[in-house]
Amino acid sequence: MLKVCKKSLVVVALLSTVASADKGDFYAGLENHGISAKYDVTDKVTAQAIIGVWGYNNLTSFTGRGLYKFKEKEHFNFYGYGAITSWTWNDNYYGDETVIGFGAGAGAEYDIRGIDPEFIPLYINLDLGLQVASFDHYGGFSGLGLGLGVHYKF
Repeated sequence: MLKVCKKSLVVVALLSTVASADKGDFYAGLENHGISAKYDVTDKVTAQAIIGVWGYNNLTSFTGRGLYKFKEKEHFNFYGYGAITSWTWNDNYYGDETVIGFGAGAGAEYDIRGIDPEFIPLYINLDLGLQVASFDHYGGFSGLGLGLGVHYKF
């Protein structure tokens, strides 16, 4: 029941962001293993929320990322990011365990309209980052992760 409440709160928060976002500041799409929403807070800073709905071996996650655009061209930009994630491992033997993990990395984003200006505002991003989390019963993990995302900009 608690997991359903957490997910419901995240969905309500994302919908509130959509409702209050100015046109051109909000993105929705898929990122790595889940559903993603991004909001341009300023020209340089973007906030991102990712709900990890396609968990591996009963692993689910809720991630908040802050992205900083280092260099921006007309259809392309480089960014760095910091992330904090709530990881939950569901298991019948030990039960549910939730921990907080951290991450940081860098990536690049491309606006497909750079190929065809008549195309919809679709952005593709690729990033590389370090993730760290530690479970009491399931061990920990850390390592480099490659991320891929596709977002539609409203």
